[in-house]
Amino acid sequence: MDNHKAARVIINANQKGGVGKTTSTCFEAIVASLPNEEFNNKCLLIDFDKQANATSLLGKTFDKNFPSTVVSAIKKDDLKSAIVELTPNLHMIAGGGDMAKYGLFLELLYPLKNDHPSHVAEITKQRTFHFSSLLEPLKELYDYIWIDVGPSTDIKVDNAMVCADYFVIPQETKTYSFEGSLDIINVYLQTLIDDFGDDFRGEVLGLLPFLLQPKRELHESIIFQTKEAFGENFTFNAIVSNQKRIDDYPEYGITSIDHHDRKVFALFADIFRELEERISLFEEQGDIPRNYIYKPKYLNGNKLTDYSRKLDLIEFEPKVGDKIGSN
Repeated sequence: MDNHKAARVIINANQKGGVGKTTSTCFEAIVASLPNEEFNNKCLLIDFDKQANATSLLGKTFDKNFPSTVVSAIKKDDLKSAIVELTPNLHMIAGGGDMAKYGLFLELLYPLKNDHPSHVAEITKQRTFHFSSLLEPLKELYDYIWIDVGPSTDIKVDNAMVCADYFVIPQETKTYSFEGSLDIINVYLQTLIDDFGDDFRGEVLGLLPFLLQPKRELHESIIFQTKEAFGENFTFNAIVSNQKRIDDYPEYGITSIDHHDRKVFALFADIFRELEERISLFEEQGDIPRNYIYKPKYLNGNKLTDYSRKLDLIEFEPKVGDKIGSN
């Protein structure tokens, strides 16, 4: 990546909870920051969800405490004050329950003085882009910034969404999740475009399928519907499975104990490489070509490749005395 360019801001977005947004966000940022030559990016992950699941997961993974939250840093007009180094390449700004009151903070900061449409529109824009203005200086310090957002569509989430250069839509292979993907692209993102025009610059890189339950017929049907609705070129090649291992990580943190863990890292290494390819296509050609297909490099089917065996995962290997739940 060109280190002279400002960071690309990426959000894994879906209006439905429990479809893999936080998992995707954490693993994409982790893999992007690995010290291997093909990655080795400077990355920042910001937890913008009041549930703070990303903060919990990465706090356990790297044995870190977070003295400040993103909202407390926003109130000080100083996001740098909340940055915690997880590794030399991966930094984080924590989330917290105080995010629930962020909407009220914005209302008090930018009060409505009358109900004239132009004034309402201007105040709405100031509220919506408040966080974006604070984030701008940090973009010079990183290659990538991920923002983990909650499943709602309110002023809090809007504050994060307008920061994004690119969106990935994690989609559980269930009917309601497919409908949610349609809704977030055709309704929610379109509303932001209608409201803010060129000031909203986010592009959808594609949909990332999550197979949370191995019901093959429904799974294949949803994948088919997804490709029919959005185009095969807008559906990521990877399908996130191995859910049992992924479900273990929130309790103990992300670890690399055996080949099952390495498969998860390899899967997200391919996802990140495909994400980078899609960004390059957008920036060079303005779109994803209809014939675009990502060729996996780290996980060939269900088998680890030589590239995946070379991933530097020493940071995630258990230390002496660590309590590990994976078998």
